[in-house]
Order: sequence, then structure tokens, then C-alpha cells
Amino acid sequence: MKNLLKTMAAGVVLTLAACENEEAPIGGANDVSRLAQIALETKYPGASNVRWLTKGDYVVAVFSMPATRAVSDTENDLAAWFDNGGVWYMTETDIPFTSLPQAVQEAFNAGEYAAAPWKVDDVDKLERDGVEMIYVIEVEKKENGQETEVDLYYAPDGVLVKKVIDSGNDYDYSDYIPSKPAASIEEYIQANYPGARITDIDREHGMTEVEILDGRICRELLFAGNGEWQYTKTEVYSNEVPEAVKSSLAQSEYAAYRIDDIDHYKTAEGEFYRYDLESRNGDVKVDITPEGTLTLVQPGSGKPGQGNGQMVSVEISSFIHQKYPDARILEYDYDDGLLEVEIWHDRREKEVYFNGRNQWVYTEWDIRPDELPQAVKNAILESQWVTFEIDDIEYVQTPQQEYYLIELENGKQEAELRVKADGTIF
Repeated sequence: MKNLLKTMAAGVVLTLAACENEEAPIGGANDVSRLAQIALETKYPGASNVRWLTKGDYVVAVFSMPATRAVSDTENDLAAWFDNGGVWYMTETDIPFTSLPQAVQEAFNAGEYAAAPWKVDDVDKLERDGVEMIYVIEVEKKENGQETEVDLYYAPDGVLVKKVIDSGNDYDYSDYIPSKPAASIEEYIQANYPGARITDIDREHGMTEVEILDGRICRELLFAGNGEWQYTKTEVYSNEVPEAVKSSLAQSEYAAYRIDDIDHYKTAEGEFYRYDLESRNGDVKVDITPEGTLTLVQPGSGKPGQGNGQMVSVEISSFIHQKYPDARILEYDYDDGLLEVEIWHDRREKEVYFNGRNQWVYTEWDIRPDELPQAVKNAILESQWVTFEIDDIEYVQTPQQEYYLIELENGKQEAELRVKADGTIF
């Protein structure tokens, strides 16, 4: 289980610097509202070894239940989140892998994280008010002296709904407590996606984003501050795209571009398929209607899919504006476990990536061959890859270094070079 329960079991409470993560012990039952105590006793009769702590606006009861004993070396198997008005929000329960629903076990065992070098470190069950139950399998590996942790979020029927890399040992799911949507939002979902299961609700800066499972299909819905539906976004595969859409792309100037990603958007004005395309001359986005009308997406145009940038957290937004002054945050999404934030800076689109702790991991953007420094060009000409052609170039910034990531190809042979601005290949 996450650090919240491990810490309480050891009788130690950490105080974190950030006010939104403020954590402080409560000395006894008299220091928490009677309403919260009654709520715990009502929801979990028989709870024992109860200890309370504060987390921001919440009071959290860490306790044991005889029927849910999962770990032999701790007496604190559950953490239930309330407010002092006695309203329950979430319960995290530490469970063994074998207690997972069979569908979740099978889905995990069929995936890449079930094999070495990965190993299961922890399993949690998350119950939250008004939304789908979620099971989180935490896996970790250690290679070349570096540890990597991945949290896999599954619905009870085995659908993987979220993946987060390196959330940190002190992560307690506090930001996974769903916001309360306006009644009109719930009504819209029930009317347009009957039977859908809500997996997450996030409200930031007046906008509300809702993630649902429509059958076994993950969809993201965005609503304006007045509750008006903006769009529904669904990731799709090439074989799910109508033939008219495929034909339109094949007959366009972008036919030779590589397809990186396809999302289906449904809006009040209509629907379209958004392609993220890559090439040696730069990446582009195009929208294609089901009838085959193709439109090039201009960064910052305000079209659907570029409207959720204002929902980025204050912490991440502050980092971006400090590192990239005058940048415009266009949109965000999760990409293979990392939070990807697209920005418009210095007249080009850049992708900024963060891990589960909101720590900056890297930034990348497209570079044309004619933008390469001469030292980099010379390094390639003097290398064993001189006969290869440049297929794609990205400029990459990390906390440790900056370099050009150059993809080369020669027939069926491919190579990937990392070259510093001075021509050093590493």
C-alpha cells in the first residue's frame, strides 16, 4: 500500500512542505469532529486500531478490519477519507494480488509488466464516492542502477484505464478523489452514454473533465464552466477508422507521414478524426471528417482537443511559464504513463513531459534537417551512419542535458543517434 498506511503503521507521520499536501497527526478522537467519527463507525463497524490524520481539507482514518487483513506486518490496512462534516470520499485498501478480480489478474498477466524485470510491489483497491471502483497494481524494476515504478489502474472487468510512471512512495491518491460534477453533467452522460461507468472527474479553473468507460471503451468528456458539453474524445486504432477517412489521408500531401496517434472527437458541430502525423520535415495534426474532408490543425486555433490546457495544475503551469516564458499551454493528455503537456513557444509546438510526482522529465520538439548545427551534420558525415538518411529529428531537453535525437534509416536498417550541439555522439 502507498506510504500513507505504511507510515501510520510505523507510528510516524510526515509533514510535507507543500500546503496542498499538508499532513498532520490528530492527537485523539476528541480532535476530529464527531460527525467524521460517526461516519467512520457507520461505514466500517468493527474498525480497530483507528488513527486519524489531516490531509488538506480532509480527515483520514487509518484502521484495520478483521475481514480485510492483507498484510501480516501492519495493523493498518485501510485509509478512509472524510471531511469534518462526515462526508465520505474515498477508501484505499491494501489487498493481496490473489484478491484481485479474475478479469484484472488475467489482464495484468497478459501484459508487459507481468514479466521480468518487472515485479509486483503493491496492490490497492480504491473505492470512491459516485464513481467506478479501481484496482491499482504497482510494479517496479531496477536496471542499470535506476529504479522505475509504474502504477496500473484497472476497472473490475480488467480494462486498463490509466498508467502513471514514478508517482512516488508518498503518493496517497488524494488527487484521485473525484470532483462533484454539476447535475447537468451527470444527466448528459446518462442520456448520451447509458450504462457508462465514471472512472474520474476533475474540475479545474471552471472546466470539468470526466473519464468514463462506455462498455470497455475509455472516453474523455470536457464540459465548460456552465456545464455545457464541449467534446468527447476517444482514442482509436487505424482499423477502426472509416474508409473515407483513410482514403482522404492516403490521397493528401501527408500520405507518406507516419501515424503516431488517432483520436476520434465528437462535438456539437460534428465529428472528426484527429491524426498526429510525423515526418522528417516536422510533425502535423490533421482533422478528417467521416466524409473525408481534411483540415490542417493550426496550433492554438482553439479547435476541440486544444481546449483543456487551462486545466493543467498550478504546479505544472508555473514550471512551464518559468522555463518557457510566454508559452501558451494548448492541451494535455497522458502518454504511456507520463503527463504530456503541449505548449506553443518560440513559434513552435513543444511537448513537455512530467511523471506522477509532477516532476519534469523531458521536453521535445521537431527540428528540420536544415536547422541542425553544422557540427551535428559533420558528426553524422564522419560516422559509420554516413550512408543513412535522416528520417526524423527531435530536440530534447532533460534536467541533465540537451541533445538532438536523430532517427536514421538505410533500407530496412534503422539507427537512432543522440548528438550534442558540439557534434558529440553519445
